[in-house]
Amino acid sequence: MMEKKTTAKVDETKAVKADDVKATVKEGAAAVKAAVKEAAAEVKEPAAEAKAAVKGAATETKAAVKDVAAETKAAVKEAAQETKAVVKEVAEETKTAVKGVRGRKPGKTAAKKAVKEELKPEVFIQYQGNEAIVAEVIEKAKNTYVAEGHRVSSIKSLQVYLKPEEFAAYYVINQKVAGRVDLF
Repeated sequence: MMEKKTTAKVDETKAVKADDVKATVKEGAAAVKAAVKEAAAEVKEPAAEAKAAVKGAATETKAAVKDVAAETKAAVKEAAQETKAVVKEVAEETKTAVKGVRGRKPGKTAAKKAVKEELKPEVFIQYQGNEAIVAEVIEKAKNTYVAEGHRVSSIKSLQVYLKPEEFAAYYVINQKVAGRVDLF
């Protein structure tokens, strides 16, 4: 009979130990689960802050780009209006000079007078605190053309396209050779 009592006690001890192990595992699992939740909460807050910061920076950048674009557009428009006014003025003076010369017979005095009266305007381009003279930009284009192995005398036509937003001037010589020079 003693053997039965010992076996019963062993079985009972095994059952108690199994229940203790189960309870300990449950408690451990609950503790791990709570720790994971807490860690997740700690990660969510900085992630949300970072997301908000990135969104704010993107909004600020977009606004800054929009402002710069508006300023550039206004500066180009102003420069175009000034250039148009200068061209109109030169055209009027040229027209007046031509009218005065038409009725006369060509002579040395008339030719000298026409040369003296010829206006040579200086056209400036101003953009974001920089300034350039158009005549100097044209000379840069010619010098670049010559540096490429061409002769100045071979220039029959020259078009210059000013791009202040790129700080560059593009040129086309004789409708064949194109290039770029720094504007400022």
